[in-house]
Order: sequence, then structure tokens, then C-alpha cells
Amino acid sequence: MNVTPAANGKHKYLVLALLCLGWIINYFDKVAINVAVIPISQEFGLSETQVGLILSSFFLSYAIMQPIGGSLADKFGSRKVILISVVCWSLFTILTGFAWSFLSLIAIRFLFGIGEGSYPSASSVAVAESFPQHERARAKSILTSATTIGAVLATLVAAGLSKHFGWQVMFIILGVVGFLLAALYAKFLYPSGTKAAAAKAATNKLPLKELLKISMLWKLMAIYFGISMVNWGMMSWMPSYMVKVRHLDMVSMGALASIPAILSFFTVLGTGWMLDKKMVGREKHLIAVGSFIGIIALYLLSKAPSVALVVTYQAIASIGLGAAVTTTLTMPLKYITPSSVGAASGLIYLGGQIAGVIAPTAMGFMIQQFNGSYDAAFWLLIIATAIPFVVGLTLRTGSPTRQDPPQAVPSSN
Repeated sequence: MNVTPAANGKHKYLVLALLCLGWIINYFDKVAINVAVIPISQEFGLSETQVGLILSSFFLSYAIMQPIGGSLADKFGSRKVILISVVCWSLFTILTGFAWSFLSLIAIRFLFGIGEGSYPSASSVAVAESFPQHERARAKSILTSATTIGAVLATLVAAGLSKHFGWQVMFIILGVVGFLLAALYAKFLYPSGTKAAAAKAATNKLPLKELLKISMLWKLMAIYFGISMVNWGMMSWMPSYMVKVRHLDMVSMGALASIPAILSFFTVLGTGWMLDKKMVGREKHLIAVGSFIGIIALYLLSKAPSVALVVTYQAIASIGLGAAVTTTLTMPLKYITPSSVGAASGLIYLGGQIAGVIAPTAMGFMIQQFNGSYDAAFWLLIIATAIPFVVGLTLRTGSPTRQDPPQAVPSSN
């Protein structure tokens, strides 16, 4: 299929829109369990530690699949990997609704993580395949902002569906939506340059041992680990905290949870613009400043006397960490050769998902050990936020190498 330059320019935005939709639905399926564990723990008689294990079982397999999925996307192109990922995670979302015990939930959520784990790094490859280097930070920030939309809508939708239909039907509905997304991708998702990028990868792709020698990747992995400790810890336990400690009903909790996410959305978009226009080579400053804001806000949140102040400080933390995480996730697209973006992004995402394994279980254990008090759990998050602050100050970057991808759209025939 021949495509004019103008048509090709429009096509990359269609690809980005589809990827954003995928991230939103991805978060529906991922975050729903954080709301569902409230009735699930009552129905199955689960302790806080068992709830943490259910939440962490997903992240264990999700973490394992990050570099694998990225490498597969580098080798075969992003489209195939994304399609398989969406189909698999939708299937296991539906199966979550049929869970009958603690162990069945552990097993299903582990398989869910395998299915979904390829999507983050494969979507980064799709951005690198479709956008020239000087536009990738903005494109990636838009993609990252979709996760904040997903977080807002997921909590609201999950709370509403769970209340009106029960948690089992909620997961079935969300899984069906995922299959509809897969059908949409099969028809329309053709990232520009996919075939050419896959063909070049065999000769241009950096071997894993060479990637592992890049100190910046290890630092970005550590930074993303620290930020993700906060993100997944808050996402996993704030719904329970607001319901059990602050005595909100589930719908009110879901509505208030949207405020920090909305502010994070605008922060992510603004950060993407700054990274492309103003902060090339100075990304470490955004990471360090954003992390410092997060440290202060999380400490104040742990001491907040009212629900209003809890939400206020959570929103401030979201702004700081939103700037830091956007910067972290865009750097591989600017400083790593395009044929290895998937593997590099997968390694960074691996750090974040290791945090996803640790944070829910560690926080659940601390809450249980301190008789329902969340103070120690919040201190764990404060300490974790110090990691991106310290490591971010040590980042060193050179000038990005201009390696723009081919801009031809593969035939859909």
C-alpha cells in the first residue's frame, strides 16, 4: 500500500491514539483487582498479607515478561507482540471473574501478568517505529498520560461495576472490552516502519551483554524501581486505606482517587513538551526535583489529619513523580539505538515491575504487623522515593544520536 507523506504523517497519530486506548484498557484490567480485593478478602476471609500476595503474583510474571516482550518486539516488530498480549490479558481478566479460592487467584493473576507483560515495551517500540527522534518524548508522554486516564477511569469504573454487578461480573465485562480492543488492533494497528525496523534489527540490534554495559540503563532501572514502589504501593493500598481508615464508601473513594490522577495527566503532558524542547541533556534535573517533591508530599500525607489533606498531598506527590517517571521512560527512545529500544525499555520496565512484586506484599505485611496502621507502609514509600532522587543526580547523558525510523506504512493486505 503506497502512502503519501501527508497520509503517513496522519497515520502515526492513529497509531498513537490506538496505543493510548490500549493503555487505558490495560489499566482497567490491571487496577480493577485493587478495588475488587476489598469484597474478595471478605468473601474468602483473606488477611492483608494474603491480599498483598495476590496483588504481587501479577507483578512477578509481569516483570519477567518485560525484557522478553521488548526483545520480541525488536525482532518481529511491535504489532504481533501487542496483538498476542492483548488477547492473552483479556482472557485472563475474564478468568479472574471465575476464581474460587486464594490459590486460584494467585495462579490466574500470575498468568495474567505473563499475558500483559509484553505490552509496555512493545508499545515503546511502536512509538520508535512511527515517530522521528525529536518527537518521541512528546509521543511517549502522551502514551504515559494515557496510564493516568486509565488509573482515573479504572478506579471509578471498577468501583461502580463491583458495587452494582459484583466483582466476578466486573472482570468478565472488562475482559470482553479487551477482546474488542484486540479486534480493533487487528484491523488498524500498523506502526510505521514495522517491517523495515524488524528487518534492520538483525544487523543493528545491540546484544544483551552490550546493553547491560550501559550504566545509564542500570540507573534508569533503579530510578523506575523507586518510583514504581510508590506508584504500585499507593495504587494497591490507597483504596483500602481510604475505605478502612478514612471511612469512605467505595464510590466516594473512587471519585477522590481521580484528583491526583488528573493532575498527573497534565504533568506528564507538560513534561513531554519540556523534554523535547527545553531539557535535552538535562533530564536528571527533572527526575531529581520531581522525586524530592514526592518525598516531602508523601511525608505530609502520612501525617495528614483530614481526607482533604490526604488527597492534596497525594496530588502533589503525583505531580512530582509524574515528571520523574515521564523523563525516565522517554530516555531510551532518545539515547538508545532504535533497533534496541524494546530490549532497553524492557529492562527499565523490569525494575518497575520488581517494585510491583515487592510493594503490595511488603505494605500488606507491615499493615498487618502494626495492627492496621499504615504509618510504616508509608515510610517504606518515602524511603523508596529517595532512590530516584539520589540516583537521578548521577545520570550523565550525551547528545541523542539522530536515527529516525523509516516512515512507510506496511500494507494491511
